[in-house]
Amino acid sequence: MSKESFIYGINSVTEALKYESERIVKIFFVENHKNNRITSIIRQSDKKNILSEAVTKEFLQHLLSTSKNQGIAATLKQRNYFDAKTSIHYLKNIESPLVLILDDLDDPRNIGACYRTANAVGVDMVVVSKNRISLNSPVISKVSSGASELTNTAIVSNIAQFINKLKKNGFWIYGSSDTANKDYREVDYKDSTAIIIGSEGKGMRDLTAKKCDHLIRIPMKGKVESLNVSVACGIVLYEALSQRDSF
Repeated sequence: MSKESFIYGINSVTEALKYESERIVKIFFVENHKNNRITSIIRQSDKKNILSEAVTKEFLQHLLSTSKNQGIAATLKQRNYFDAKTSIHYLKNIESPLVLILDDLDDPRNIGACYRTANAVGVDMVVVSKNRISLNSPVISKVSSGASELTNTAIVSNIAQFINKLKKNGFWIYGSSDTANKDYREVDYKDSTAIIIGSEGKGMRDLTAKKCDHLIRIPMKGKVESLNVSVACGIVLYEALSQRDSF
């Protein structure tokens, strides 16, 4: 029996319906709603022969363990993830791939926000640690507006070993650090590149940092010492996009 995961929120369900409708098992929506976007989603799902069911607000809240669901949710067949071996094979066939590595992140909201930016920028692969997070978290999908379900993802057992594999395949490795001396705008992201974002509060692990070709920082002129993880991720990724002239 295949495993299933939940997504919720209008944007998340809309994106899944648009790009990965074959994975949708069933859509649940609040009965007697007056939301035109939900009505549009149900019409589209009917055209694609996807089951849908009107339920009470209480049922949906219990199903998702949150009341902040915008009145709609869907169950998805669990996606197939890359592992260390298959992801390297995939990336070898891409010219100058861009990879985002989330090192030790565990806050689903930050992870979801990083996924949303990664997808918007066109990152070729997001890499996460096998032992840190569950990508089946509906919070990740909700915050990412479905991007976590639409972005290539590799789940690896050992981030440091995976970085070694990337280096052997010509990747430059840049790690974001508050204590770095090099400005994030001073490095070249045009070639095969992996950008590492560390965990909330602690940053990258020492072993991960030692594997980087360069540690980069975002200049801070105010009194706060650091940015939110997902904000820092967005700033660096859009610099990479800008240099690659992909607008």
